[in-house]
Amino acid sequence: MSVIRPTVRPKNTILFKFSFGMSVLFLVMITATYMVVDLVAKEYLINKNKELIYETGLHIVADISLRISIAETLARNLAAVGETLPKDPQLFRQVIPQMLDMQENQDFIVGGGVWPEPEQFTPGVVLRSFFWGRDSLGKLQYFDQYNDVESTGYHNEDWYVPGRYSKPGECLWSKSYMDPYTLAPMVTCTVAMFQQQKFVGNATVDVSLQQLKSILREGSAKLGGYAYAVDRNNKFLSFPDEQLTKISNRDNNNLTQEYITVKQLAEKLDLFQPIADILTEINKTFIQSVADNNRLLAEDIAEQSKQISLLDAQLIVANMLLLREQKYDRNAKTISMISKQDFLLGEPVNVSVFIMPKTLWKVIVVTPQQVAINSASKVANLILILLTAIMIIAAFFGFIYCRRSLIVPMYKMVKQLQQSVPEGEHTHTALLDDRRQDEFGLLAYHFNQAKIALDRNNRDLTLQINERKQAEQQLKHLALHDPLTGLPNRLLFQDRLQQAIALAKRHGHKFAVFFMDLDNFKIINDTMGHEAGDELLRQVALRLSETGRETDTVARLGGDEFAFIINKIDSIADAVNFALRLNKLLKTPIAVNGNNINIGSSIGVTIYPDDADNCDELLRNADIAMYQAKDDGRNTTRFFTREMKAKLQQNKEILTDLAESLTQDHFELYYQPLFTIDHKTLVGAEALIRWHHPDKGMIPPDKFIAVAEQSGLINELGDWVLAQACRDIKNFVNAGILDIKVAINISPVQFKRKDFLQQMLLILAQHDVSANCIELEITEGAVMDNVDQAIDMMQALHDAGFQLAMDDFGTGYSSLSYLKRFPIQKVKIDRSFISDLENDDDNKSITTAIIQMSHSLGLDVLAEGVETEAQLQYLQGEKCDFVQGYYTGRPMPASQFIETFKRAKDTSLAERAGMVSSITT
Repeated sequence: MSVIRPTVRPKNTILFKFSFGMSVLFLVMITATYMVVDLVAKEYLINKNKELIYETGLHIVADISLRISIAETLARNLAAVGETLPKDPQLFRQVIPQMLDMQENQDFIVGGGVWPEPEQFTPGVVLRSFFWGRDSLGKLQYFDQYNDVESTGYHNEDWYVPGRYSKPGECLWSKSYMDPYTLAPMVTCTVAMFQQQKFVGNATVDVSLQQLKSILREGSAKLGGYAYAVDRNNKFLSFPDEQLTKISNRDNNNLTQEYITVKQLAEKLDLFQPIADILTEINKTFIQSVADNNRLLAEDIAEQSKQISLLDAQLIVANMLLLREQKYDRNAKTISMISKQDFLLGEPVNVSVFIMPKTLWKVIVVTPQQVAINSASKVANLILILLTAIMIIAAFFGFIYCRRSLIVPMYKMVKQLQQSVPEGEHTHTALLDDRRQDEFGLLAYHFNQAKIALDRNNRDLTLQINERKQAEQQLKHLALHDPLTGLPNRLLFQDRLQQAIALAKRHGHKFAVFFMDLDNFKIINDTMGHEAGDELLRQVALRLSETGRETDTVARLGGDEFAFIINKIDSIADAVNFALRLNKLLKTPIAVNGNNINIGSSIGVTIYPDDADNCDELLRNADIAMYQAKDDGRNTTRFFTREMKAKLQQNKEILTDLAESLTQDHFELYYQPLFTIDHKTLVGAEALIRWHHPDKGMIPPDKFIAVAEQSGLINELGDWVLAQACRDIKNFVNAGILDIKVAINISPVQFKRKDFLQQMLLILAQHDVSANCIELEITEGAVMDNVDQAIDMMQALHDAGFQLAMDDFGTGYSSLSYLKRFPIQKVKIDRSFISDLENDDDNKSITTAIIQMSHSLGLDVLAEGVETEAQLQYLQGEKCDFVQGYYTGRPMPASQFIETFKRAKDTSLAERAGMVSSITT
């Protein structure tokens, strides 16, 4: 039976497929080239046309701004003349015309003058202006009708009133009006005059905009369109077809003309409405930028001149505010749009609006859209023809070369493989002719070698592949899952978190990351053993696995920490509900080895993308929130806030400084004296740590004690305090201050150290100080986590010679049954009950109850925070044993303590209190 395949049909040959593929590829390349050229080249050329429009608009604005700047400079000079020249009318009549009649500016400076406030120039004279204007022949003439006592004057004119609210050197431009001689639009630049920071009048320069039309026409001519301008009130300053934008009136046989506003033109021509809307919206934007207090300024301006409407006044104030901004962009602002049909050109156009910040004028440049498109199409077609010709030539020669180099040798190799083998003969695998000296010969040689080796090792290789796949699957599972609970581990959780971020970015939804830590898990491990702890973790993992959806992830990160990814949450409320479900789930006792265990959890939550948008920050934020939940009392949930991160950073800085300061001797102990009330004698002092930071100065304990406790550095800090107290005790004894005890505050972290007692005794031995000299102050919170263990430790401390005091009594949660079991000798009433003792009956009752209860248990009582004589007298009346506070003595360095009480050993309590207060103050 022949194994040779039949002859390949022509349409199935490689040559045909190669030729067909090259043809298709060529067509695709031609099409792609056409699309790229059509899109990219056209877009580029159209953008270049937009840049040309922008440059043209800026050039037009620059030409107008040049004339504006000249007028502003002239107005400021006139204001300076009005402020500085002597009040001599003849001098004013000589100087002002000379300034106005500059030859190079006669074509647009058509008038100006100085307009003093009433009685500012001549006492008793209200109207005293100096104004010159050009007549129909262009000559400057002095106009005195503004000073006519029977006229309305000029102090309430719309161009005058705003000057009262401007700043020195600030030029305010009026709304446009018509020149009675040339019927060209005009505007007035007003600069206020001041003497000794008091407004004394205005200086003005009248500017003719007769040349504005030619500037706009010449500037827009090369674009094939046209340009026009409107003033601050959107009143036309120039327009190509003035019949549309001007209205004529006849007053006393005199013909007058006036430009209309864009709103009025839009009412006549619907096609102009979109442009009118944009110009109106620009003015609304300026008006909305005026704050409430500046709106009152606008109302004042409008009230002073009937010619100024409230809307116009608001635009004037907006112009003032824009000029006073230190960093405002002095270049023209640009807004662009496309109009489907222009009423003048009759075709689609590009409309660009250039806003001049100094005057709030708008220059509108209109260009035909088809001009840019036609130009771009011509260039794009030329590029396409050139590229097509190049690709045709390259494709032809490439086809000839590939046929000779690839297809013909390949046909020969196929023919060798198709050679028939006689039936019945023992045959081997057909091998290729590998005698060619090119890559095909090399290919044939390696094909032959590989084929032989493949046949020989096929079965063994298949077996090895199967075994390896099984091993890889097992290793992958072990690498990505927690061996105790079977939940995803930290590595897989981070991968799922990356996937959740990518999915949330793609679909634009939020998700939440939860960190959960089991409260007091270490106690369960220590009391019930690690096997019970592991079983508890498995039971918790089993419950947690049933809380989420299939798209969510629950993982064990290590120890008693679990983490969740809750995908596709709509709001924060969804995350809150899930947290409540977790807390409720763990409230049910968990059975472990026949014991029902109640376990709480502290949960931290962070939201993507509200809090962070990357994996590391989300994990860190959730961890921060979880520790905040622990700090807030445990068995609760906290959502991440920016304040948590800032607090953590601050704590890190404090921790770094603490570690460095412990080695640099930046700490010092202050001592606050303790007195008896009955015997009025010094019985001790409380050691209070002070941190003298070299850069930040004195840092109070409430800023760093909590950080030291969280980091464990409180142990080293506590050892330093005890060691320094021992050194100071020996100095007290040498100074003759005997029979006193130094009270030292003990942190809950220190108290729970296994070697706490041994470390205390070691430090005392190193400094040769007896434990009888030390009183340890322990808070209620330090002993309530494990009462029996705490009692054992307190008893050991008492047996070693230390005196024990319950600090801040009344603020914690210890019961009387525990209090009578504690081996303590003293109770300290918290200062919160003493601070308003003389005025608060509740505090009096609580204080009296603590004293009586403590005495009934055989305990001494010390009241801390005593600051007044009334508080001291009340405590004496209630037979309190000891007193401490600013009234009897402020905290002081050891040297000052020695100096005070070495000299005051035999003085009374009252005398000593006065001495201490005067020294420490």
